[in-house]
Amino acid sequence: MQYQIEIRETPPVRVAYMKYKGIATEANRVFPNVFKSIRGKVNGAPFFSYLSMNPETKQGEMELCVPTAENPVGNGIEVKEMPRIKAICVTHIGSYETLSFAYAAIDKYAADNGLLLTPPFREVFIKAPGIFLKGNPDKYITEIQFPIKGE
Repeated sequence: MQYQIEIRETPPVRVAYMKYKGIATEANRVFPNVFKSIRGKVNGAPFFSYLSMNPETKQGEMELCVPTAENPVGNGIEVKEMPRIKAICVTHIGSYETLSFAYAAIDKYAADNGLLLTPPFREVFIKAPGIFLKGNPDKYITEIQFPIKGE
């Protein structure tokens, strides 16, 4: 797969979020709770912020984030300001099962350019499955934003 890689600063963003620890692919089961807590009033693409991830076991510690101006009600959802980051950004079109190709492209770009990847990294869901309809996984659009040091 060919990826267009860019280094970009992302602005700070206010999010409603919940902490999640477990198998990364299972996070989608609890993610709707964040949307419910803000009554669906979103003002940006939702994303997962990965604090840590074991690539072999797929176990991770994440914050499941939804940009919003709303104050969440219930479900243990909190609010915070996500900081501005300078990141390597790659847009992946396709199913989540093939995201590893995008991560490999980021790793290669960082190594080739002497950049240090520094978590937490984000997976921004530009086009993703809905709460009720899964949609076509081949058309999902996910942007990976991996903060860097060393440029």
